[in-house]
Amino acid sequence: MTLSAKSSPDSRILVVGAGGGIGRATVSRLLARGARVIGASRSLDSLSDLTGLESVHTLDARDPDAVERLVGTLHTESPITGIVNLAGCITLKPAHLVSTEEWNETIATKLTTAFACVRAAGRHLKAGGSVVLVSTVAAGTGLSNHEAIAAAGAGIEGLARAAAATYAARRLRFNVVAPGLVDTPLASRITGSERALEHSRKMHPLGRIGVAEDVSPAIDWLLSDDSSWVTGQTIGIDGGLGALRVPAT
Repeated sequence: MTLSAKSSPDSRILVVGAGGGIGRATVSRLLARGARVIGASRSLDSLSDLTGLESVHTLDARDPDAVERLVGTLHTESPITGIVNLAGCITLKPAHLVSTEEWNETIATKLTTAFACVRAAGRHLKAGGSVVLVSTVAAGTGLSNHEAIAAAGAGIEGLARAAAATYAARRLRFNVVAPGLVDTPLASRITGSERALEHSRKMHPLGRIGVAEDVSPAIDWLLSDDSSWVTGQTIGIDGGLGALRVPAT
């Protein structure tokens, strides 16, 4: 499978979480292939140095009504053809140490934002399009201390499959990328510790953690016309962590 991507002349994509590490890499790829890109983030400061965007918007995607209002307004101006939700968090604790507040925040930041994008797409993208959500390798692989984010990720994958079935006749597609550990500002608590970083490298069969540019090509492809026969899928971008077991060295 070649993850090339091409844009139709009317390709117009909303990137939620555009100011994050994977968000920036995704925006760059989308702009490079000629897509019109709209950036949204909880803080406009995170988008201040991004150039080439059609517009930028403050958005708390944990509020489904706010997401729907934004998508509705944008779609009325000119049709939206794709939405990618990159809102996320990393909660690495065993279940007995996860507070109620941390649980609620994890579910809101990952699963509720995904549902908000799915619902907005279902209500407004009547002519079809592509929605890409982000899960985690932990959703399909038993990793210790990942209970909260694994639960949220599994919910995202189930959400995408159900939505893909619901809206298939409309040619509205829903897919998921499930990364391993990626070197972004969000992961700085892990990558900033050489001990934790080395442990993470050893967990991934390819011997390194990911970078944003490992994940963005798959997102770009799923938003493009080249993936028009792909829906309801979860694609692991994880250095082999989700599928492989290699001998210890």
